[in-house]
Amino acid sequence: YDDVFFPTKGLFFDGDFHLYLLSSDFNNNFKEFSIGKARMGGAFSLARNLYLNLETEGGFKWGISPITSLDFVLGGFGTNLVNNFIPFYGYDFLSLVGNSYVKAYGRLDFEFYPKNHMLLAANFANVGDDLFRTADWFVAPEYSGFALGYGFESFIGPIQVLYSYSPEIKENHFFFSIGYWF
Repeated sequence: YDDVFFPTKGLFFDGDFHLYLLSSDFNNNFKEFSIGKARMGGAFSLARNLYLNLETEGGFKWGISPITSLDFVLGGFGTNLVNNFIPFYGYDFLSLVGNSYVKAYGRLDFEFYPKNHMLLAANFANVGDDLFRTADWFVAPEYSGFALGYGFESFIGPIQVLYSYSPEIKENHFFFSIGYWF
């Protein structure tokens, strides 16, 4: 991407794989397992100052392990991706949990004045345990969320205000983000 927060052109790929072989095993029940995830997308210009950003991502746990602390957790809004916390509009933080997920995301960005953005976004996902083992990831998405917002490129980083809604749970949330994430 040409910009991390408000991309106007380019392609993006990020892949990650962790293998957990050993543990101090306080509970005496550790079994080796792996976690893999990938995210890719593209940003394109549709018209003057109107941009489309499309992304897809997914992750899985490989192996049989009782450890759930490294499961994928979707919900909320943010850019500093810690562990396996994945942003998902329409749901509050820590709402959707599973050892595997697949997600699609799209955002329209209209830069109506330099460094000022009107945003319209949608995301869809399937989240659960062993999605890729059971082929449940290849069905219509169970979860969806939509967002409408405003973004400003400031000297302290992006300032964003988003209103999000999910038709499945009929809840709405406001998310605020000020400055760069560290």
